[in-house]
Amino acid sequence: MNNKAIVFDNSGTILKRYKIIKNVKTGEFIDNINSLTIIDNLDSGALAILQFNTKCLFKLNSNTTIYDLISKYNIEFTVSYSTYNMDYNNIFNIIKEDPSTISDITDGINLLRENVPNMDICNGTALILDCKNHEILYTITSAGVLFDNLKFTINKLKEIGYDIFIASGDRTATIQYLCNILNIDSSHGFPTASPEDKRDIVKSLQEKYDCVVMVGDGQNDYYALSEANIGVLTIAQSPIESDKLISATNFIISDLLELLNILD
Repeated sequence: MNNKAIVFDNSGTILKRYKIIKNVKTGEFIDNINSLTIIDNLDSGALAILQFNTKCLFKLNSNTTIYDLISKYNIEFTVSYSTYNMDYNNIFNIIKEDPSTISDITDGINLLRENVPNMDICNGTALILDCKNHEILYTITSAGVLFDNLKFTINKLKEIGYDIFIASGDRTATIQYLCNILNIDSSHGFPTASPEDKRDIVKSLQEKYDCVVMVGDGQNDYYALSEANIGVLTIAQSPIESDKLISATNFIISDLLELLNILD
């Protein structure tokens, strides 16, 4: 068995992520703010990831509420980030009370297609909830493309003895797809992982490996970066968010290729 492991976040790390955030109250679209920053600015916020392929939405009545979509079609969701301890039933009840509709998701998809024509690959939908006021504030539609040099870097890391893992808040199908195209064992993919889950994944791997590297790009990777033997912050897509995040890392990179110089 290899004695080195490297854990990658997905969005902003493996995939260059394009996203459209819609304010469902005002109808405004935004694409230049981190969704986690929005949540951190709420008294009590949560990010719920819907576990389905968004292309099916265009076959449905656009006035269908998001709650009816989830309940009628048995769509699972997971909470990947929150500033308050809310269980599944609390989140489900907030969605049930909210009048937001499928059109609040599909409006974003139409805009997103301008940057990512192939929306079948790694697309996703999420909701930002204001748990204090019991409402959906924003919908997020997203899709991504692989960063340049990703496949080359992964293959080289394998050659020098690293086992590869992915831990991300993204939906299950996305992580399994990435494992497949990167030739990573499917058991090495951890979807819908919260910041605490990522930390625990790193800790668990440290029981099996002499060195565990974490590569991430944002505040939801802070715990894992702090826990890892080597923490690497990539700014290929996102700027550095805080001094606290910098303090958790050993290296800052702007291209995944730089990992080969750091870890060889």
